[in-house]
Amino acid sequence: MKIKAIRPNSKWAPSADYIEYTNKKIQSYASPGTEITVIFPDAPPTVGGWGGPLSEARTQGIVPYVLEEAVKAEEEGFDGVLMMGEYNVGSEVAKHMVKLPIIDSGTAILHVAAMVGDRLCVLVPEDDVKAFARRLFKRWGMNDFVTSLKSWGIPLHEAWAKKEGIKEKTISLCKTAVQEEDAQVILPFCGPFVPFIVSPEEIEAEVGVPVINTVAVAVKMIEMFVTLGIRPSRKAYPFFSLK
Repeated sequence: MKIKAIRPNSKWAPSADYIEYTNKKIQSYASPGTEITVIFPDAPPTVGGWGGPLSEARTQGIVPYVLEEAVKAEEEGFDGVLMMGEYNVGSEVAKHMVKLPIIDSGTAILHVAAMVGDRLCVLVPEDDVKAFARRLFKRWGMNDFVTSLKSWGIPLHEAWAKKEGIKEKTISLCKTAVQEEDAQVILPFCGPFVPFIVSPEEIEAEVGVPVINTVAVAVKMIEMFVTLGIRPSRKAYPFFSLK
C-alpha cells in the first residue's frame, strides 16, 4: 500500500532536522507493507502553518499547492491520500478532484475522539487560531463535543526550537481542563506539539484521561479506507477537474 501524505507547510519553511524526524515518525505509525511518502508542497514560505503567526488566512493560503499535490497522487501510483494538518487545508475541495481514498486528518481525529468521550479538550498552538477552529467544529457538527479550547501560546514555527518547555506546558493545560472543565478526552490539534515533540502517553500518564495520538489515528484511518476501498461520495462531492 502506497500513501501520499501531504503536509500543509511550504518545503522551504521547516528545518531539515524537523522534516527528517517527523517523516520517520509518521512512517512509524504505518502497518507493515504500507509505504508513506510525505510531501511538503513547493509553496512560498510565507503561507502554511510555518509562515508566521497561525491564522485562517495563512493556513488556507497554501491550498492551491496542496491541491496540486493531491491531484497528482493517482498518476504517481499512490493508493490513497492523507491530507495532514488539522485545519481542513484544501481537503473539501480535494475530495471533488481526487478519485482515490482520501482522509482529512482534522475530521478523522475529532470523530475518533468523540467515540472515546463526549467532553473534549482541544489544544491549539495560538489564541489567534481559536476562532477558525470553532468555525470548523461548527461546520463539522462537532461543537457540542468540544467543551474546552486551550492554546499553548507558542507560534507553530517556533515550537521545534522551544521543545524543552512544551511537555510541562501541555500537562498544565490538560490538568486545568480535566479538573476545572470536566474534560474527558484530550485532543491535541497540532501534530508538531503532540506527538512529534511530546508523546500522548507522557501526557496521559499525568492527567488520567485519554490523549489522542492524532497522527497515528490519521495514518490508520487512511490505511482502512484504502483496504476497504472507501472513496468520497460523488453525490456529496461531484467530480471536478481543471483539465
